Amino acid sequence: MNIYLKDVSEQDLSLLFEFQNDPIANNMADFPAREREAFYQHWQQNIFANDQGIAIGIWHNNLLVGHLVSWVNLELATPDEPEVRLIGYWIGRKYWGQGIATQALKLFLQQYITSPVYAYIDAQNQGSLKVAQANGFVDVTPQYPSLFTKDNLLIFKRDSLKS
Repeated sequence: MNIYLKDVSEQDLSLLFEFQNDPIANNMADFPAREREAFYQHWQQNIFANDQGIAIGIWHNNLLVGHLVSWVNLELATPDEPEVRLIGYWIGRKYWGQGIATQALKLFLQQYITSPVYAYIDAQNQGSLKVAQANGFVDVTPQYPSLFTKDNLLIFKRDSLKS
């Protein structure tokens, strides 16, 4: 499988907007699509301008098929883990079920992440759950009962030493 990662550029945002604007994907992730202007503003202000953030495009056979992002979340910080890193990923629907997300996340974790990392995943999103579990994430939801805004939201963690 010819998958590689490279930084997301402003030129990539048009296609990434289309991926996140898919109602079936939005339903699966239980995450609403942003309007075009809000989407671009979010990327400019919260992703590209975030010094602790990482935004990587997922490329398969020389086509952009999705992205991975990572950022520091202070809400999860504890004295034992003062800097808690979260990840998120989004794959265009026509690329689902091909192992692309699993392989891309594996590469991302190997190349960019050196500490434990967390992911919020909707309980009904079986594809995303499989991707996370295949990459060593485990459900730690009971350890964070105060962080839930939705009953169906799960928190997964991957320690840095797992592969």
